[in-house]
Amino acid sequence: MEFEKYLIRFNDSNLPENFVAIAAKIENQEVKHAAILIRHESIDYLHHFPGATPPIVDDNFNENGWGVYKIIDSINVNDSDEVGSFLQYCRRICKKSNITYSFIADCSSHANNGEFISRIGLPELGTCVGFCLNTLANTIIDLEGTILHLDDWDDSGLTQWIDDWATKQAQQKYPDLDWNLYNAFKKRITPLEYLCAGFIDELPIRKEKINQIIDSVQEVVNQKFP
Repeated sequence: MEFEKYLIRFNDSNLPENFVAIAAKIENQEVKHAAILIRHESIDYLHHFPGATPPIVDDNFNENGWGVYKIIDSINVNDSDEVGSFLQYCRRICKKSNITYSFIADCSSHANNGEFISRIGLPELGTCVGFCLNTLANTIIDLEGTILHLDDWDDSGLTQWIDDWATKQAQQKYPDLDWNLYNAFKKRITPLEYLCAGFIDELPIRKEKINQIIDSVQEVVNQKFP
């Protein structure tokens, strides 16, 4: 697989005027933050959930060295209307989102009007990765499917103080939350794993498939950010 060819550093290549891509921020060669890059009529927009502030679509995004991206094949790069529609969909999501930062991944999604659709009954909870996956869920596949085979992930690898902080946010906002349900869907999906998912077509994506390429993707990141 040609990871170096398809994993593009921001502003390093003169690519199509329209596309949607899985994107990630790099700090000290570490994949730190997940996002969706939208290039519409040669203007870049970044859809993401910073975590401590509400999700946003950064307009006219043009920050050199921010990170890397992998174009999504399922959205037509030759169709300005299709990419433009996705951009407006992201705007509607950000306008209506009430997401709280927590390590929850439960295959939820957003309706066409931007409203959050809970798959299992939890309120809108998630990380930057979960927010992007929920955004893409209603675009790449129908609501009966999932992007990741979430049973392959668990809460191992969580940094305790961040998990404690996130849990406290959820407690304050939802004092009557079903904590058994919350803990059942607590999962650590890293931004690097999210980036790797852009190279796998077979859905739902198994963690084993990501594990097979994760070192190669990290190696390309290291090459692009020496």
